[in-house]
Amino acid sequence: MPGKLKMEEIAALTGYSISTVSRVLSGKSYTSDKARDAIVHCARELGVLDELASGRLLVNGIAVFAPGRTFNARGDIFYLEVTRGIAQALKPHNVWLSYCGLEEQRADIKLFLEKANHKDINAVIIIGCDDDTLFNVAATLNKPCVLINTHDREMRLDAVSPDHRATGFYALRYVFERGHRRVLSITTLRRETLYERLNGIKEAYRDCHVPFDPQQDLLITEGFSADEVEQALEAWLASQPRERWPEVIFTGSCGMTEGVLRVLARHHLRVPEDVSLITTDFAWNLEKGLETPVSGIAVACRDLGIEAVHLLQQRLNRPQAPVFNLLLQGQWRDFGTVTNATRHAARVALGS
Repeated sequence: MPGKLKMEEIAALTGYSISTVSRVLSGKSYTSDKARDAIVHCARELGVLDELASGRLLVNGIAVFAPGRTFNARGDIFYLEVTRGIAQALKPHNVWLSYCGLEEQRADIKLFLEKANHKDINAVIIIGCDDDTLFNVAATLNKPCVLINTHDREMRLDAVSPDHRATGFYALRYVFERGHRRVLSITTLRRETLYERLNGIKEAYRDCHVPFDPQQDLLITEGFSADEVEQALEAWLASQPRERWPEVIFTGSCGMTEGVLRVLARHHLRVPEDVSLITTDFAWNLEKGLETPVSGIAVACRDLGIEAVHLLQQRLNRPQAPVFNLLLQGQWRDFGTVTNATRHAARVALGS
């Protein structure tokens, strides 16, 4: 009935018959270009094309598991946006969503089974957990399960993640191509995904024939907080002669960037006149961002949730299909915080 009503609505809005609308939406070729263009445009405006692409999601409920901080008042904005993407993708469907916090490591397996085996839960989404035992259990549920921003080493579960390696590679190659050589990358390595980003950074050094010195070019912190990065960078600068201070600082998150900006302000260093700044984050699409935007690669965190729902749909429609590992590319955003290193290029040209 909903499909018939939509065809009647499109017919009324475009002035074409229901049979013509049906032929166009069924992909039949024997309609005029004018009719097809009008009907397709109207269908897109009404969201019908999205429904045709994804079909009806034949589940009653989906259990979403994520690190507990996702659901705190001042929690993880990244994962909160992912859950919003899931809810957005499910809006056209009559599906019940259940949320549950799990640790990134040593997840509560008993709690997971209790929630995942609920009679109204037909599918599972796991966000940001790295517990192989959890994945082993999830693979035995006989329910479709999609991972977000993590992966199953045994290659049994579908997954969607940002392309962390490509993000690290693109950011460093971008600054190298502008003549910079002294780049300090600030990151945490508490998850496998962040090792992937570091591998991309190292790959850019090799690709651009720039030597990589981890003692000079890398600052590792325990977490992403601005306070921690502020203290770590201040100590790092104190340990280096001023002529070895970086031309560019590359941070792994918006919070890290806040810490860097505090240190630069304390040393009266301007961005980008004295130090260029680049980051990878998602704050450009959120209400809570930096007061001054910083150039970098925006991670499509909400799209991670949307694509996870589509992976569930594909798994339901094609249960025997190969396991998917979908990588989403970031989007470059230029806010003018990375300069061209003309002075450095001149020094190289003079051989000094």
